[in-house]
Amino acid sequence: MLQYQAPLEEFNFLAHKVLRLSELLPLLPEHHHIDADLFRATLEVGAELTQEQLLPLNGSGDAEGCRLEHGGVITPQGFKSAYRLFYENGWPALTVPLSIGGQGFPGAAGVFFDEMLASTNLSFSIFANVREGVLRCVDRFGDERVRSLFSDKLASGEWLGTMCLTEPQAGSDLGLIRTTAVTQSDGSYLLSGTKIFISNGDHDLTENIVHLVLARTEGAPAGTGGLSLFVVPKYQGDAPASPNGVSVIALEHKHGIRANATCALAFENARGYRVGELNRGLACMFLLMNSARLAVGVQTVGLAEVAYQNALRYTQERFQGRALNGATHPDQPADPLLSHIGVKSSLVQQRLFIEPARLLCAWVGSLLDEARCHPDDTWRKQASQLAELLTPIVKGYLSHHAGTHIASALQLFGGHGYIVETGMEQLLRDAAICSIYEGTNYIQSLDLLGRKTLGDQGQRLGIFLSHIPVLAERLRQRPGLEGVATTLASWAAEFEPLVQQVSVDTVFNRDAVGLVAPDFLELLGTVVFGYLWAWIADAAVPSASGEEFPRSKPALAQLYFSEAEVRVPSLIEKLKRSASRLEQLEQIQLC
Repeated sequence: MLQYQAPLEEFNFLAHKVLRLSELLPLLPEHHHIDADLFRATLEVGAELTQEQLLPLNGSGDAEGCRLEHGGVITPQGFKSAYRLFYENGWPALTVPLSIGGQGFPGAAGVFFDEMLASTNLSFSIFANVREGVLRCVDRFGDERVRSLFSDKLASGEWLGTMCLTEPQAGSDLGLIRTTAVTQSDGSYLLSGTKIFISNGDHDLTENIVHLVLARTEGAPAGTGGLSLFVVPKYQGDAPASPNGVSVIALEHKHGIRANATCALAFENARGYRVGELNRGLACMFLLMNSARLAVGVQTVGLAEVAYQNALRYTQERFQGRALNGATHPDQPADPLLSHIGVKSSLVQQRLFIEPARLLCAWVGSLLDEARCHPDDTWRKQASQLAELLTPIVKGYLSHHAGTHIASALQLFGGHGYIVETGMEQLLRDAAICSIYEGTNYIQSLDLLGRKTLGDQGQRLGIFLSHIPVLAERLRQRPGLEGVATTLASWAAEFEPLVQQVSVDTVFNRDAVGLVAPDFLELLGTVVFGYLWAWIADAAVPSASGEEFPRSKPALAQLYFSEAEVRVPSLIEKLKRSASRLEQLEQIQLC
């Protein structure tokens, strides 16, 4: 069985030493009531909940899975009582704004709490987390009637929610959606159609479920420009005895996240209410989708963290062979696995991923707070644009690399990692979905390069790059980090000519974007990680006690840069050769 201790010290270091939330939160009206002590204490209580209540259900929930009985989904044993405890203690309202009945904690607190949820029970975390994105759509785009019907219940977690986009013929291409919405005399709509792969599609955790559904009204234009967004409850009103034409067609049997209900749903004249403007549904839904993409990034960090913790513990306790430089435990017949340099290197690589990945998610969470309520208009706009740039990196870059590191952690268990009892193989299965849902990683790369970089002539990218000289100047004042500053600044200088070349290549062949987008995501993700490691190293000023916790961070940053100094130039060179690569691909016929 997996073991887990929430990295509370790391959370507080990032919150107060790196992000410096104690200085930021007083500037944000939604969060000025949160101080460092309350931030820390809340996460400590959250750690108890996740470690004591949710972790024990992780393996059993995976083994049991959800089941479909009499047209409804039954969650695994213990999930219903765990959600009741979760709800009664106010956790669904943690980061919900005060103005709509929440506790108003900052996004970083939500990121750290959600990481603990994912580390201990990813399936449960999916049930819990989609609801807040549904709430934000309802609150921002819904009219007074919609808000009165759904906001309070969603804010408290009394009701949970879903996002219903995908259809059998319409996966990534939402323009192919066929679900229809017919207007009624009272301003409501009757929706009919089929949606598939719906996380939380049905369950027994709450009395009602609120579905956000993309559908096409009568006479709407074809493509995504004809989609509108609707909120459709499973039951009408507060009475579960009043079904609303939403039924479960199938419960998917999946590779991972088996304790979460992924359903195919049929809408048969289901009554719904429009959210946002007619034919502007996709633009409204992006608020939820981007929230979900941040959640996916957080999930990858949580899974990588628990994999690392268990691999570290196992390699400390498992004695196998002798260290190459001589016995470290001569009184024993063998040395711990951790004594072997290859094992230590693997664990260090996992840390090189986890620490900046965690900071990236928390940073985006803070940027979203600033975009909503910072008093300065320019600050709000730039925070929003930077969050938009970083979101496909959070989702795509993190989920791409997390699986590799979780697999490395499993490998350190040898054959014991392959059997069910250790829990390691479940982590690898659960992580597999992260590169697929909420837009595959290839789509994330297209979004990053096509829409977020070329589409705005590099404006969003320029906001990120403008942060680098400021940090580099601080690093030059720190003994031992001067080389990090120089390397980071040199990377930033490469982007403008590179983006110009890709833009020119695209003029002659639009396929250039599709070919190089994954490499551009990898390049920018690698540089962003470099920035984050430099930021961490700059903040890691050792205390007078000489504690080991911050002392290791500059050394980790230097190791990251020594390895990335090889990767970054090779990625740049590959991107520069896009024209010749396209020519070679065009000559290849696939049968």
